[in-house]
Amino acid sequence: MYVYVLAVIFIYLFFKRRPAAILEVYEPWSPLSYFKQWIIYLGILNNKRKKKSAVGHKKAGFGLKALDDVNQMEYPQDLGSHPLAVDAVWFGGGNKDGVYLVISGARRQERIMQSMLFLYVPGFGLLQHTNMPETALVQTEEESKGWIGGGINLECIKPLKKWIVKYTGEMVNPATKEVYQVDINLTYNSADKHFDFDSDMNPWTVARAMAREPWSQEYFARLRAAHQNHYEQFGELSGDISIGENKMNLRLQVMKDHTHGSVRDWTLLHRYCFHHFATPTGLQGFLGIVSQPGTLSYLELGWILRNGTPYPVEEVDMKIWNYGENGDDTEDYGFRFLAGNQWYNVQVTLCHKKKGHAFYGKSWEARIVERFCRYKINDENGWGVSEWEYRHRGGKKE
Repeated sequence: MYVYVLAVIFIYLFFKRRPAAILEVYEPWSPLSYFKQWIIYLGILNNKRKKKSAVGHKKAGFGLKALDDVNQMEYPQDLGSHPLAVDAVWFGGGNKDGVYLVISGARRQERIMQSMLFLYVPGFGLLQHTNMPETALVQTEEESKGWIGGGINLECIKPLKKWIVKYTGEMVNPATKEVYQVDINLTYNSADKHFDFDSDMNPWTVARAMAREPWSQEYFARLRAAHQNHYEQFGELSGDISIGENKMNLRLQVMKDHTHGSVRDWTLLHRYCFHHFATPTGLQGFLGIVSQPGTLSYLELGWILRNGTPYPVEEVDMKIWNYGENGDDTEDYGFRFLAGNQWYNVQVTLCHKKKGHAFYGKSWEARIVERFCRYKINDENGWGVSEWEYRHRGGKKE
């Protein structure tokens, strides 16, 4: 009798008309989603149970990591033959004194490195690479073996322990147009554990995102094709920065990430909202929402480091269609998230109206906004960088 009743309920839910997507983008939760979430959740748990070792880049994800050897993982990866292949590293963060830095390099085909470089220093304001908002830099043959180009040099010295982060060249204040000779000579150090998004994300959270979507054979093929291997680590950048004749010694709390994949197609992304924060007590986090319609239109993701232990985000209570959906990023707002069985209330306030703007893709398919923030996390003060991305359809401006 109970089996019959359950079967009738399932059939009813299966054939019930799906609710319309929110703003024709974000797939809504439906009654059938509960069943789908359990199916994916159990599948991820089964993956974790069956396979503890790495499975390679092409089979990674859904609880399975790509590489076991950090010596391989941290260094430049083979791009292969796909025209949209990517191998990218990113450093971003700040300190309690109001200094912020974002520096990145994404190796692409044809010796192109897509890079951002933004530096905010009180008294000088926002400085950016003179190539901005364009991110594409042409590398030499030798430079293309690593994250080097346009004066930027990001190099792993000891995997998950030490990197050098350097820049030598001109930077411009976009508001005043004043140009400065800048030398950045920093060392990244970390003794903290990294977080692998292939294997360390909360299975129930991943399953919830997939359960929203309409399933088909084509859906799972798109999901697999769009996958990128990604891991992150918190650490500290320390060293010297010179702006003209002014030299300063800095210590910045930052997040480093490394992404490798056979396809990074910016046209697939609708938008995302990420938040990095650090606090005086050592609590750090990187979390937010990604919207990639057709695969994961509303994905909650991220992690925190609390007392030296990484915890995956279980829930991000931030309905991003209520935050800057029109293309203007929100500057003063709040949300909450769940990680390590604890809820955190977050208040975000932009320190400065000046933001870093960058475009990615040959036709500027994506617009990135780097925002320098003050945070309040459960009444504790914090600081960091918030990165928002929007799909850009206005084409490249010469």
